[in-house]
Amino acid sequence: MPSRKSTNKKPKVSFVIRTKDEGRFIGKVLRYLYKQTFKEFEVIIVDSGSTDKTLEIVRKFPVRIIQIKPEEFGMSYSLNLGILKTRGEIIGIISGHSIPRSNKWLANGYKNFKDKTIAGVTGPLSSNPLAYLWRPLGFSIFDSSKRVEHTSNMNNTHALIRKNMWRLYPFDEKLSGSEDRDWALEMLARGYNVVSDPGFAAYHSHIVLGRSPRFRMKPIWRARGEIIDKRKRPRKSYTKIKI
Repeated sequence: MPSRKSTNKKPKVSFVIRTKDEGRFIGKVLRYLYKQTFKEFEVIIVDSGSTDKTLEIVRKFPVRIIQIKPEEFGMSYSLNLGILKTRGEIIGIISGHSIPRSNKWLANGYKNFKDKTIAGVTGPLSSNPLAYLWRPLGFSIFDSSKRVEHTSNMNNTHALIRKNMWRLYPFDEKLSGSEDRDWALEMLARGYNVVSDPGFAAYHSHIVLGRSPRFRMKPIWRARGEIIDKRKRPRKSYTKIKI
């Protein structure tokens, strides 16, 4: 278990994890984060009313916890609230049930920011539930993945973004979802790059949680995407938070 010893050293990366009843996998997600070869990060949990063992589990790790009421939850609002409290200049976003592909996952993603034109980094996604049992079972899923430049397909199941770019365009709280794609499109419209790095791949399955599989969600995502794609840019986003 990672040490809970606090440090005043400013982290290079700050992770924000949105949770509600993520007790089944949040412990595994945090263990894999703290096994990363890149160690200069902090973790902030934004929990919106978990009634399972989520909070009990996360308190075993050196994380900071923000608790909000279930009715306060919004995909964008929860992220913005968490990011506001971060100390790092690179913001990591990961789902409470996303599993990093390897222990070099964060190092692979972070090195992209040597390029000052890169505003965000995402990576390939596998919904192979076998990876939750043992990561190598899903390894071959990513063998053919290639780097993609200037992508709008950023995915907040696992992403890294520059905090100064978030200050310019916080996640839009008028959106009920697909805030990640909207943010990527805005960065591209402003002349920045968003990349998909195969070394920053992750496993993310709804099936293991008993939720609707991804293929059933695609029509909803497609409809949201059509609305987002028609937005005039550059534009301002809406947030209740004072930045």
